Amino acid sequence: MPEGPAAAGGEVKEARTPAALGWAEEEESSRRSAVRKAGRIAIWLVIFLAAFTGVRTWIFPAKPPAPVEQVDELAEARRNNVPELEAQQVAARFARSYMNWNSQAPDLRAKELAADLAEGIDPKLGWDGAGMQLVAQTIPGAVTQVGGKRARVSVDVRVSVVTGTGKNQRTVSSWRGLEVPVAQGAGRVVVTGAPALVGMPKTAGYKAPDGPEADSQLSGTTRDTVKTFLTSWAAGSADQAAAPGANIQPLGGGMAMDALDSWVVDAGTGDKRSGTATVRWKVGGAQLQQTYQVTITKVSASSASRWQVEAVTAKTA
Repeated sequence: MPEGPAAAGGEVKEARTPAALGWAEEEESSRRSAVRKAGRIAIWLVIFLAAFTGVRTWIFPAKPPAPVEQVDELAEARRNNVPELEAQQVAARFARSYMNWNSQAPDLRAKELAADLAEGIDPKLGWDGAGMQLVAQTIPGAVTQVGGKRARVSVDVRVSVVTGTGKNQRTVSSWRGLEVPVAQGAGRVVVTGAPALVGMPKTAGYKAPDGPEADSQLSGTTRDTVKTFLTSWAAGSADQAAAPGANIQPLGGGMAMDALDSWVVDAGTGDKRSGTATVRWKVGGAQLQQTYQVTITKVSASSASRWQVEAVTAKTA
């Protein structure tokens, strides 16, 4: 007797496979498989990165560091410098008193020095109280900053000393170099100690550049014009010989022109030209030869024109 569903009188149905139904199983392509694997790897990389860096840094990124403030070293150094103009003024005044002494009036020198010295310093500053020396002039020079509101000021001092007696007595003048130590005190610059005598600068060589070619023709035709001007200039009436609008200051009294030794106009074109004049003056009972750079300009009136002097300056080599 049949068993199972057949015994129950039902129709027996065969189980059908996908192949029987006309379907065919396809194996997954290698490309699709590689893409899926790459996706899995990317997901795991993101999870690993989040664990390593912390999710918080993704949501709240760290602020960039504040910019480093640049320090201006030159500006910082200048804040520790002594004011140069005031330092030169104090040093020049002090040098005059320091190099000026008279054994007949020692207290006068000490009083003048004390006015610029820092408090507590002996105003004698090494002088033994003997002799006499006079100062004619002081010229302040370079200020060497040494930091901490301290500096050294170079001062050139013109001194005169009387030597000999009777008919052999004479005055000898010379320049001395001095370095004066100064500092920024409470409200002003002060001298912080005795100055030191130092050497004067040596002479230095200099080669002047070659000058321009000369305009011989114009030099000849304007020589009398320049000579007339120089004569009037020495006499104090240069305005009559100068070009209209020229601003040439008078030389002052006690001078006269002795000779115009040379006058050469530089080669060029135009109504304004430059030349070199070498002149001998009579001044102080002597002759003094000097060289000038003279600018001349052509002045026209109606149908006539002539050259006149517009400016006179020292000649620059």
